[in-house]
Formats: sequence, C-alpha cells, structure tokens
Amino acid sequence: MKYLFVARGPGETGQARALAKYTSKKEEEILFALHQEKNLHFLSTDKEFKVFLTETPEKLKKIIEEKKPEVLLLFNSKMWGNYPEFYENTFPKPPLAIGIDSNWLFNNKRYSKYKFIEWLDKYLVLFPEKIFNLGLKENGGDFFVPKKILRKIIPVGFIPSYQKPSRKTAPEIKEKYKIKREEKFIFSYFGGLGAGHRVFAFNNLISAVDGLVKKERKIKVLYIGPTDNLDPKKLKKGWLLKKDSLPADEYFLTLAQADLVFQHQGMVTLAQAISGRVPVICNVHILEDEPLRKLHFWEVLPFKRAGVCEMFSKSTKISKIAKTIDELLFNTKKRKEMQKKQKLLWENGEEKAFKIIKKLLKENRRDKSLLPLRSAVAELDK
Repeated sequence: MKYLFVARGPGETGQARALAKYTSKKEEEILFALHQEKNLHFLSTDKEFKVFLTETPEKLKKIIEEKKPEVLLLFNSKMWGNYPEFYENTFPKPPLAIGIDSNWLFNNKRYSKYKFIEWLDKYLVLFPEKIFNLGLKENGGDFFVPKKILRKIIPVGFIPSYQKPSRKTAPEIKEKYKIKREEKFIFSYFGGLGAGHRVFAFNNLISAVDGLVKKERKIKVLYIGPTDNLDPKKLKKGWLLKKDSLPADEYFLTLAQADLVFQHQGMVTLAQAISGRVPVICNVHILEDEPLRKLHFWEVLPFKRAGVCEMFSKSTKISKIAKTIDELLFNTKKRKEMQKKQKLLWENGEEKAFKIIKKLLKENRRDKSLLPLRSAVAELDK
C-alpha cells in the first residue's frame, strides 16, 4: 500500500513524520510531499521515505498522478482549502483522502478564512475525543463545526503521542542541569513560530518563582527560548537555567523529567506534558484584536475543563500564579489529581489513526465491489 503524506509547516511535518514512522513499521510504502524547502531537514535522516518538494498545487497534483498513492493524507487540511484547486473538487482524488488536523477551526468564519476540502473522506483530529467535544459550542466550548463536516470527524488522540520515558533518564537529565535531589524542577517554554515570543509569560513565571524562593522553596527553572528581548536582571537569577533550544527528542526527555511545565498556549508542548504525566500551567495571551481576542484562551479551555492543565491569562495576579505553582510542586494530592486525569486522557494517536485508515480502505474496497450490483438494482428499479 502506498501512502502520500502532505505537509506545509514544521509542526505538520513533525506530525506527519510521527505517523509515517508508525505506518512504515507495517511495511507500507511512504511518500512525502513538503510545501516548504526549509522543512526538508526534518526528514533528512529518514532514508526510508521518498521526499518531494511540492510548493504549488500543480506540483502536488503531478506527484499524485505519477505515483498513484492509495492513501492521501493532508496535514492541516484547512490550509490547503485556501487553494481553489482543492476546494473546487477538481483535484485528482486517490482511493482514500484524509485530512489530519490539530485544531477546531473548521470553516468558522469568526477565525478562519479557509474553506473545507469537502471531497476528503474523513478528518482525523489530533485531540483526544473528550477534548474535542469540550471545545464544541454545544458542549460549552466556542468552536462550531457544520454538521456535514462533523459527521466526517474522528478524534484520534495526540500525534506524536510521546511515550512516557523510563525513570532511568531522570538522573541523567537532573545531573546535566545540576538539579539537586531536594530541588523541584520547572521546565518552561514561551516561543513558537505561530504564537511568537510570549515575554509576559516569562516575566510572570520569574516573578512568581522569585517570591517562592524568597520563602525558601527550593526550585530550579529551565527556560527554553530566545533571551534578546528579556530583562537582563531577570536572566541573572541564580535558580534560572537557560537554553536557546533543544533537539526534539531531548526536548521531550527533559520536559518529561520536570516536576512542572510552565508554557504559553502551544499545543505541541501541552501534548508532551500530558503524555509525560507532568502537571502543567498554560499562561495564555488574550489578544485585543477582534475576532481573535480569545482564540488562544478558547483553544486551551477544554484542557483546563478536563483537569489536565491549569490556565492563567496575561493579567492574572502573580500571587495566584505563585500559589498554583507551589501547589503543583509540593502538594502531592494536587499533583496526583492532575496526573491521573492526564493518564486517563492520553491516547496513542498513531496506532488509532493507522487502524482507522486500514478500516476505511477495507470499506472503500467493499463499496467498490458492490458497484456493479447496485447498478443492476438501479436498472431494475427504472
């Protein structure tokens, strides 16, 4: 069976790579079509994949016509719907065509200018089902999905699903950063191409932890991200460790050994914290511009309602942030409550998505085999 994974940005490329790695273990043939040349390096070590650069719909169409994949997977499908070639249903459709999406923004005019690709057979959404349902307007969320599309949506869990690492890695990570046994370890990240650098979240964290340290709480914070536009005085705290970036695998291993993750609204880091069973606080920016004023708030709210993270805004009082940090670090009952909910929520998205794809392929073949019979019945009915 031949699969064509189509990805645009770096996030989608990472998601596609994770599902492709799982799929390739099942002895399936994998093709990659990348929209941006800069994303080629994400697959540079994956020699088992055939990779094509398809900057335009015309180039992608040519690859589909030449290679004839049985399965087409469009990562972040709503982005592709911005091209008339896709939403006008004039594109060559393989036997099975699926959108792989990690958001709720399906043709919601308040947020999205992109159109549905209605000829896709299914949309696999990279959230656990509980989170997806909590995000919908009818369940108290803020996102609306038209019924004709909602019928095509299957939530599959996180991709990558991030398997919780062995405890053996904890001493190595803590030794590397000189974190003592009696010290609590906070992993923090506020960058991101889509979100930009969340300086306010860094400042809130520093102020909150500073107050706790003055009360003789033993804490070390590892901050991942740029420092050029941060207050130099805040960067000189003795309990603060800094790294510009970490390789993807090391990023997760380090995060998973933390006692707490403090982040902005980034979905990828949030998924990793949940997968690692690490209590997490999201410091979310509420934008002033309409119609996106509360978009990030609404994206994270279902996770907070499910109890797998805590969430604050830019203007939350430092005393409240400090109190929650203290509870999630030192209150065993509070920590275990969130970790239990994280464990119950987590799903292996790669495994679930692969099984769904195989089932859909089987159903498509069955439907095609019945076409002659249906045609004969239709003739009799005339």
